[in-house]
Amino acid sequence: MFPRPPLPAETRRLLNEHDRRWPFKLGMRAVATLFAFIAMINFAVTTSESKKNYSGNDWVDGMPLAPVLLALFYDPLVIFLILYQRHGRPIHPGWHVGVDLFVWALAVPSVIFSVGDGWFWYWQPVLFEFDGIIPCDEWNFWSYQCNPLIYTLGKMEIAANVFLALILFIHFTLFVFACIATHKWRKAIKKVTATEKRNIDLTYYRSPKEHKEQQPPAYTPPAEGSRSDVDHDENPFKDPGHNADPSEDGNSWKDVERGAVKYV
Repeated sequence: MFPRPPLPAETRRLLNEHDRRWPFKLGMRAVATLFAFIAMINFAVTTSESKKNYSGNDWVDGMPLAPVLLALFYDPLVIFLILYQRHGRPIHPGWHVGVDLFVWALAVPSVIFSVGDGWFWYWQPVLFEFDGIIPCDEWNFWSYQCNPLIYTLGKMEIAANVFLALILFIHFTLFVFACIATHKWRKAIKKVTATEKRNIDLTYYRSPKEHKEQQPPAYTPPAEGSRSDVDHDENPFKDPGHNADPSEDGNSWKDVERGAVKYV
């Protein structure tokens, strides 16, 4: 859509790697710069002539100079920094969020006040007398024949506000793009931070697999009713003269009356 400037291959590679829509965005800033220059001339001339000839109404056309001058300064600065000073390395999109928001937020009330109290609202048709003469009295004071300057100022105000409205639209669009880019930037930072933290953990701490291999085996209690794996012959507490399964006859603690076996 926009002609691409002659740039080094490395600069173009970095630009495409960061954002493939960079020609469109920088082209919008270039167009906004041109519109801001035209709007600045129109508003400046209108403000000066209003102050000199009518001693008032200058703030209406002076207020829009704030967003116009800001756009005229910031947009070419961004183009120069990205293409020629940083050689394709991106600027943090948070800057664009703040400045673009400031531009279009100032442009909204500027357009409202400039249009609401513009000189073109004073235009009126001329009233002729019976003999065709145009008297410049109170009835024809704001007519073109009696006061042509306000028609010139009104036309300049209309042109300036049209360009200011276009600047507002461009910077609002750039503001939306900047918000999306800021969100992606933060996600990328979080991803890089998480990766770095994981690499540090793997470098200075044992991995879960190594940690598990170095742990002793867990103790598992024998099932109910099962015998111990210890050999009875090697049991130091075993009585050599005592049978493994004592019978009722060999038990000296037999209770004859109760017919039960007692063990001490």
